[in-house]
Amino acid sequence: MMQKEESAAEKPKTKKTELSLTLKTERYFSKPKYRKILDGITISFFVLVIIGPIINIFSTILLNIPSISHDVFNDELIGALQWYNILESLSVSFTIASVAVIFDIIIALPISIILTRYNFRGKKFLDAIVDLPMAVPTSALGFSVLLFWRLFGINPGYTLIIFGHIVFTFPYIVRNMKIVLEKSSVLYEDAARTLGAPGITVFRTITLPMMKEGIIAGAILAFTRSLGETGATIILSGLVETAPILIVGFRRQLEIPSASFLAGILITVSILLLFSIKIFTRKVKFPVKRIWPETEKYLSKKPFRYFRDGFSLIVLLIVILIPSFFIITQITEGNLAEELFLAKDYKWAYLYTSFIDSISVGVLAVFINLIFGIPLAMIITKRNWGKFITILDTILDVPIAIPSAALGFAIFLFWGPAGLNFFQPGFYMILFVHISFTFPYMVRPIISVLEQSNEGVEEAARTLGASNITVFRKITLPNIKQGIIAGSIMVFTRSLGETGATIVVMGRVRTIPVLIVDWVEANVFASAIFASLLVILFSAFLIFLLRSIRKKGDVIVA
Repeated sequence: MMQKEESAAEKPKTKKTELSLTLKTERYFSKPKYRKILDGITISFFVLVIIGPIINIFSTILLNIPSISHDVFNDELIGALQWYNILESLSVSFTIASVAVIFDIIIALPISIILTRYNFRGKKFLDAIVDLPMAVPTSALGFSVLLFWRLFGINPGYTLIIFGHIVFTFPYIVRNMKIVLEKSSVLYEDAARTLGAPGITVFRTITLPMMKEGIIAGAILAFTRSLGETGATIILSGLVETAPILIVGFRRQLEIPSASFLAGILITVSILLLFSIKIFTRKVKFPVKRIWPETEKYLSKKPFRYFRDGFSLIVLLIVILIPSFFIITQITEGNLAEELFLAKDYKWAYLYTSFIDSISVGVLAVFINLIFGIPLAMIITKRNWGKFITILDTILDVPIAIPSAALGFAIFLFWGPAGLNFFQPGFYMILFVHISFTFPYMVRPIISVLEQSNEGVEEAARTLGASNITVFRKITLPNIKQGIIAGSIMVFTRSLGETGATIVVMGRVRTIPVLIVDWVEANVFASAIFASLLVILFSAFLIFLLRSIRKKGDVIVA
């Protein structure tokens, strides 16, 4: 009995000793010098991952001007044919992106109002399903669009690319509009209606100006997303060649100077568009002064409103939603069992390996981005470094805007055999590329939560003697949990769906999106349908999980 009582008494002492040791360790590593070391490591990682490859591609262009001049403009056999091909691909890419964005805005305006200003049964489901194409791999979306519009006699080519780009860029625009409308008070709109203003007048003079920031930001992000899309475009393109497809072609043919030149052009345009968001949102104004009372009053009547809303929902259904998930209805097409599981080329093994590779890359990208993303978010929100923080905060979004094929090629040049020779094409280079373009998706949700958190609790804990690390472990980390989970899901789904950057650096490794492209090009449709359905269902689960987390934590993912 005495021994039992002594061991019971020793347990609290052991716990207290361990706790005391933990607190002493945390206090020791909370010294300013260790914080500076952590900040230095985080900034160094950010520079190497985000800034280094981009600067390197421009330095590569400058150092290879003679080679670029010869290969692109003055080749002995083909002359300036590559330059003409580059111009044509850029023209095609810009035209497709412009048409897709204009069409998206026309559809998104009424849909965003329906989703934020109306209450009806099934609203939550519609809201979730509208966001889903953003999480599904574009190669699967492109294949689904191909199968749907092929029923109406539309073959791969210019028109089909536009339909595909409308599908996967639409969520970026409607989502930005929704965020702005959800933050906006309905007080002014209600006041205007109370004073007798028709619905269209209220929309044009009050609601539309409030949506300006969301419209412009969404349009630019959708434009850059369209400009850089590769996976869906390869499936839908036929003989049409966009700029990202041309980069992939140059890379496969080892036309490094030409690929560098085109990638540099795309990166420059994308960065200019990203920085223009702040300029345009401040200076652009919508015409609201002039009104047409009788016409607007007539068009604001219920029959016209019902027709407008009904027509918008029908267009959303036919152009966006049905083509996105039409592939689900095709699962019984072809002899799936024989083609995928019984054929002697072991397609099921390729599918399994590709799926595991995709999951592995996604999980590792989440883990590494989490390690460096949390301290970078802390730097941006907690450090008083003046304009440097503003610059850092702006540069953080660059990977979102840059076409993934161009970013993948920039990283290939920087870290691959032609640069530092740190990675060879294959799994680890794929992982590094995925870390680069998904990094903002991890940091932004954490920043959003940190900006909304109450710093008074942390200051009170420090006043009572808690070290910085203890405050972070006990207070800050639990508070940013929702942002961490939301960022992790966004990073994983974005990694799971990437095609363009992966193709540039993959070597012999295949991820699921690339495998879908390979099988569609080989006309192995039954296997491609099964693989597409697999990732669509998996992405749907993740996006619904993300929405439930955002609802609980009120997290806005950039």
